[in-house]
Amino acid sequence: MQKDTSIGALLKWAKSALQQSCERPQFEAELLLAHHLGKERTYLILHPDETVADVAAFEALVTRRAKHEPYEYIVGEASFYDVHLKVAEGVLIPRPETEILIDHAAKIIESEKITSIAEIGVGSGAISIILARKFPYLHIIATDICDMPLKIAAQNAKRLGVSHQIELRKSNLLDEVSQSVEMVVSNPPYIAQNALLEANVAHYEPKEALFGGRVGDELLKQIILEVKQRGTKWLACEMGYDQKAPIQAFVNEVGVKSVTFYKDLAGLDRGFVIAFF
Repeated sequence: MQKDTSIGALLKWAKSALQQSCERPQFEAELLLAHHLGKERTYLILHPDETVADVAAFEALVTRRAKHEPYEYIVGEASFYDVHLKVAEGVLIPRPETEILIDHAAKIIESEKITSIAEIGVGSGAISIILARKFPYLHIIATDICDMPLKIAAQNAKRLGVSHQIELRKSNLLDEVSQSVEMVVSNPPYIAQNALLEANVAHYEPKEALFGGRVGDELLKQIILEVKQRGTKWLACEMGYDQKAPIQAFVNEVGVKSVTFYKDLAGLDRGFVIAFF
């Protein structure tokens, strides 16, 4: 008997195959099939009996997801803020929490009339690209220690029409940035070395973008010191949910004009904004 290759039958199979790897197997099955067909998810609901071509290619996508490979790497893009960003293995997948960091940075850029900033750890380009789109006069120097993020960020910036605002440099933190900037923004690695991560993160996403040292906050402290020493007034940074107390103690020790912490949508401590003077 011929295998049923209708949309409805394939969704049922995919949902079952994804039970162990996804919180929402039906939803992800629909996303993967919609991607395979080049259609919207609503199309699947309206055409359950339509036959699907190249079923083997769709099954291969589902198998990758069943092995915990992130959906974003499978389809090659991530939805972030109001854009779709290209991502690839070796590039951190942008998270919704980072949209909050952008909003806090944007408030300062607007109120202080800032025209030059630097980003540490550009990744896919998410932060720099959204800020460039919000502020067409803003000049950004964005660094990363790895080649793949710089390559992908350049492609995203070009596709979204902001490459003239963003200067990409291979650099450890701000080592290759000699110019003075008014603000530094970063979503740096801040996870402790021995932290237990979900398989989709631990086995696939770049360790350079995840782990911030043995305790996790070492790189955050290094960034705070470096930005202060450069005489830059502002720093907006993402951090781990359990790092507020050590960061507060550290900035008290270093001496800053003010530090404000903010929470993510789950109500967890997620970042801070420092005014150094």
